[in-house]
Amino acid sequence: MPQLLRVTYNISRFSLVILLSHATCLSFLHTNGFSNELAYKQTFNERDSEMARLSAQLKSADTEGRREAAMSLSRFKDKAVASLLLDALDDPSPIVRAAVVTALGDIADSSVVRALTRVLTSDKEVFVRKAAAYALGRISGSESTKALVSVLKDKDPEVRGAAAVSLGEHADPSTTAPLISALSDKDAFVRARAAAALGAIGPPASRAVPTLITQLKSDADAEVKRQIATSLGSMGDRSALPALHAAALDSDPYLADAARISIKKLNDQ
Repeated sequence: MPQLLRVTYNISRFSLVILLSHATCLSFLHTNGFSNELAYKQTFNERDSEMARLSAQLKSADTEGRREAAMSLSRFKDKAVASLLLDALDDPSPIVRAAVVTALGDIADSSVVRALTRVLTSDKEVFVRKAAAYALGRISGSESTKALVSVLKDKDPEVRGAAAVSLGEHADPSTTAPLISALSDKDAFVRARAAAALGAIGPPASRAVPTLITQLKSDADAEVKRQIATSLGSMGDRSALPALHAAALDSDPYLADAARISIKKLNDQ
């Protein structure tokens, strides 16, 4: 075969190989894209089907089934699910209501705050109100914070304690005054969590420092004093150093350790 013809032949053959490879690649991409789209549609349909199943279960006569449905629905984390759960807030079973408010807290959509506040202030069961307080701790915003402050005076210490814990999650400086008041609560857990919440707020809550110093010296509960010692290190106020140095010599090793850590923080600042 003449040289020129041989070169032309080789070029044509090479071009054909490229074209075939290109066509194969396009075919693969099209097929793969179609498969992904189909898988997405199947997944989306499965999601809708599961939501529908759980929604029906949430209305069943089986108390445990309703509780499980409420907890499972929280996985979807969207407003459509929140609406389904809101309808179940009046369930006759306290354990279902507690599961519902917990699930709403997991979804953490601000649109449910008003409904959770109603449960927090009016449900007759303590553990349901407590669950509502913890749920509101996972939803930031002034409305949620205001509701939690209101139940720092709840008649039950478990609810007051849950509110203090959740206010620590919010770390809102506007709650400094009510948290200072909660430092005198008759329940030690409430006092400890109020101190921890003030520490979470940090320097903006520094007006609590004199009260915390006094209580560090006088509170009868060891955990309260530990939380106070820890919080004083977060507030940036060196007037707490003498009280912390005294606490660093305490016979309670956990209090002493917390005080030493706070002393270091204040000195570093």
